[in-house]
Amino acid sequence: MANRTLPATGGRAYFPKHPRVRQHYAEIAQLIRHEYSLAFAPPAADGQLHSLKIKVKGSAYQVDHRQAYLAPPP
Repeated sequence: MANRTLPATGGRAYFPKHPRVRQHYAEIAQLIRHEYSLAFAPPAADGQLHSLKIKVKGSAYQVDHRQAYLAPPP
């Protein structure tokens, strides 16, 4: 199995060389087993850049998030 870490996103790309990809699925499942994804809808469609601040209680967590988002245009 060939995989490559993508530095811009922290994601990985997989390039299986054969149709038996069960081991690839098992590896992906192991990697994301303890990860969570939070999402929200912007409160306003104003086309403006809005900053984000994420706070997590405790120091056992690593938070990787965007510093800002661009709301959709009105």
